[in-house]
Parts: sequence; C-alpha cells; structure tokens
Amino acid sequence: MKVGSLKEGGRDGTLIVVNRALTRAVRATSVAPTLQKALDDWSGAMPKLRALAEQLEDDKAVGSFELDTTALAAPLPRAYQWADGSAYVVHVELVRKARGVEMPPSFWTDPLMYQGGSDSFIGPNDEIEVADEAYGIDFEGEIGVIVDDVPMGISPEAARKHIRLVTILNDVSLRNVIVTELGKGFGFFHGKPATAFAPVAVTPDELGEAWNGG
Repeated sequence: MKVGSLKEGGRDGTLIVVNRALTRAVRATSVAPTLQKALDDWSGAMPKLRALAEQLEDDKAVGSFELDTTALAAPLPRAYQWADGSAYVVHVELVRKARGVEMPPSFWTDPLMYQGGSDSFIGPNDEIEVADEAYGIDFEGEIGVIVDDVPMGISPEAARKHIRLVTILNDVSLRNVIVTELGKGFGFFHGKPATAFAPVAVTPDELGEAWNGG
C-alpha cells in the first residue's frame, strides 16, 4: 500500500492512497484526515486504507483522480520527531575525513544519530532553498522509516514490529556551516535545514523480497 499527502487541508495535508503504478490516487479522509491521524490509530486505520487501496487497483475507488506529484507535500508533512542515523561506513568515513576528524571507536557499538528538525518537511517537487550557496549545500539519499510509539529500551527484534511505513528522502546538509557549528560543541542546527521527501510512503510488504525484516 502506498500513501501520500496533498497540499490541502492545513499544515498536515490531506491523506491519500496511491496506486502501485503511481498514476492515480484517492482521498482517504473517510478513514483519517491526515497520515498522522492514521498513524495514531494504525491498527484501526490500516485495514480500511488497505481496502481503499484494493478498490483503487481495481478501478472501483469512488472519487479517484490522476496523480499530480506537484500537488503533493511530503508523505508526512511534519512529525513529532525526526531522528537521523548513519549506518553506511564509507559515507561516515568520507564525511568525517572532509571535516578533518577521526572515526570514533564507539561508532561500531553505539548508534550514530542526531535529532533534526521535523516541524516542516519538503515535498517531492518543492524547491530546496538556501540563503547562500557558499554555505556548501549538499544532500544525501537516505531511507526513511516511519514508526508508531516505540517503547524505551526495546530490543531490535521487537522494534521491527513498530515499523509502519518506508520512504526515501534527501537529507540536506550545509557542509561549510556544519564544520564551524560542530566546533562549538552542541551539534547540528543551522547546518541541517529541512529534509526533502519522495511523493509516497509504502508499507513494507510493497517492497517484496527486498524487505528483509527491517
């Protein structure tokens, strides 16, 4: 199942279900007004959304329309939390080398993460704006995972059960700002502007054999 959000109805958008071919969609407001509302009651909303998706695939969804990705916000236009983790060793090594710092020994045992801004994400066709290109604007292609409420201290195996949706994104960085910012000892803020997202988020089953348990 694929879901997205139209740029209408407020800052959290309007929830839609999208067909597998990414050509048609239908508003899912009969189930939940926004994706966040659906996530808040996923066990109740998901079966209804899946039924709507099946109707859309069968060309039986009432009110379906041709999908225009320029009308889409990020699938989840804003979120309660945004945590970015680095797991690709080559990328971590290259970025740290560019900043002139060594790989910490703890990288191999402790998660490398930062908590970024989640108040406003960028849609799939929206401009990624920067005040000055001298800031060294860059982006990294990443996989995004949308979860429900994950308890503290949960095991990795149990945490997999809280994965609801998967998407892809561009994590934007201002490389020349980050160097001086991290030198102050607090962490990312000015150097990490809003993140840009793909048009839709999908349930893990949409990935077929490419999904290996999270």
